[in-house]
Amino acid sequence: MLLAVLLLHNGEAVAEGRLLEQVWGPGAGSTTALRTAVSRLRSWLHDEARGVASIDRADGGYRLRLPDHCIDAARFRAALAADSDAAGLDPHQRMAALMSALEQWRGPVLDGAPDEIREDPAVRALDDDHAVCLQRLAALAISLQAPDLLLPRTRALAWSRPFDEPLHARLIELYAACGRPAEALMEYERLRSRLADELGVAPSAEVQRAHFTVLAQDPPRPPSADPSSGKGRGHRLVPHQVPADIADFAGRDKATAALLDHLGGLLDDPTRPATLVASITGPAGVGKTTLAVHVAHRLTPAYSDGQLYADLRGTTAVPESPARVLGRFLRALGVGKHDVPDDPAERAALYRSLVNGLRLLVVLDDAAQETQVRPLLPGSATCSVLITSRHRMGAVGGAKAVDLDRLRVDHAVQLLAGIIGPERVAAEPDAASELVHLCGGLPLAVRICGARLAARPHWPLVKLAALLRDERRRLSELSIGDLTVRDGLEQSHDRLGEEARQTLSTLARLGPVEFSVGTAAAVCGLDHAAAGDRLDALVEARFASVTGSGRTGRVHYRLDDLARLYALSLDPARPSPWRP
Repeated sequence: MLLAVLLLHNGEAVAEGRLLEQVWGPGAGSTTALRTAVSRLRSWLHDEARGVASIDRADGGYRLRLPDHCIDAARFRAALAADSDAAGLDPHQRMAALMSALEQWRGPVLDGAPDEIREDPAVRALDDDHAVCLQRLAALAISLQAPDLLLPRTRALAWSRPFDEPLHARLIELYAACGRPAEALMEYERLRSRLADELGVAPSAEVQRAHFTVLAQDPPRPPSADPSSGKGRGHRLVPHQVPADIADFAGRDKATAALLDHLGGLLDDPTRPATLVASITGPAGVGKTTLAVHVAHRLTPAYSDGQLYADLRGTTAVPESPARVLGRFLRALGVGKHDVPDDPAERAALYRSLVNGLRLLVVLDDAAQETQVRPLLPGSATCSVLITSRHRMGAVGGAKAVDLDRLRVDHAVQLLAGIIGPERVAAEPDAASELVHLCGGLPLAVRICGARLAARPHWPLVKLAALLRDERRRLSELSIGDLTVRDGLEQSHDRLGEEARQTLSTLARLGPVEFSVGTAAAVCGLDHAAAGDRLDALVEARFASVTGSGRTGRVHYRLDDLARLYALSLDPARPSPWRP
């Protein structure tokens, strides 16, 4: 250690106190121990470097004299100084000279020494020179189209110097030059977060320029692209993941206009929030996904950088995790499978970096709750998000909420006519109106009826209406293929608390009538406050709705007919034909 400290200050006198502190540590060692060590070191140098090296007593300390060409640090610094004066040299010659200087390094200066010794200004100065050398080499390697040569060493040193912004800027540029923009953006996001969290500052202008350079590049060509097609490198991948629109869309003109105005009309508004968000809520089968898909297709011209789509499976037993969805989004944006970060926070950061500045629409279908949605929100003011959920997304700030109710009779008949043909509806208008009424205006139920009638062109509409009149059979009849009303009701029912389920079962026995909180309290054996809370839960789950106020001003409720029939089908006290 004594030799190393003297070598760091070759040709300079180092005071005894400083030697004691650096060799033995603060408060340790003694003048006697130092003089003994110097004596032994002199003997060793006399045997190993006779006539070349010497240790002299000077200025209250000791000075090592050794020719610079014998010291690796001195040779390294000489090459670095020569490069500073060689700006006009051929870049290949400069790179060769600096690479030769870099070969002097075998690891950190005084590796293994205590931290307080490695914090010595002489050690830090040599480390800084090492970083400068790598920065110059990185710039040269990029200009000579050989970035892979410097990437590993630059990455290793940058990670050991977490706040060295110029070095991290070169690392970001090296990643980008190697065709790895995802990792470049991830490196920037790590540095930005570290600077903000620990120092409370933003990245320097140099780092920001490196970041913008990466953003200005096209995302990498996906592995499956055919290089011979001319659509590979240099052509950015534009995702269009939203499912196909339907031809028989009907009855949602007002909701469509509101969403188009919010997500399309405000796109170029300079006062718009960071990200435009809209949510479509409503009961199962009301057509939330259908509306979202229809609106997304209408907005295609406004979002020239594409559309991302994810089914969040919020009403299933195992909703999609945001991390899995982010992985799919990143791959859709051109990130290679092996470049997707494992850490969910890093995935979210990389996702926000990639979509920054893009005109992109993100459709999040069937969201369970706000915590599932938040990591998937872009941070860019040029992006928008459209969410569907059975629950209102009140905690997603600034979201435009569109609450879908069941279709009016005329709109539901229009939907039925779009499926089976206007001629059949015109031939039996009363039966068509009765059909959609028995469907409760639920678009899914109307579609199921339309699909059944379309598959049986010889059936009159009145025949299916007669089947649906029987309340014991209605839910069973509202099913075809993988479309069934019962599944949606079951999913919503499973999410209810046990107390709300019991209240629903009891109220279902009242039949298709309106009732007040007092009535609910009486038949369920509850006080008014508890009855009101349980009715609120049923309204939130879309099993009940508020129909208005009676003469006394009291709020009246009514169970949805299909929800009521579902609850009765689960009641063990009913005769067996009620059961599913």
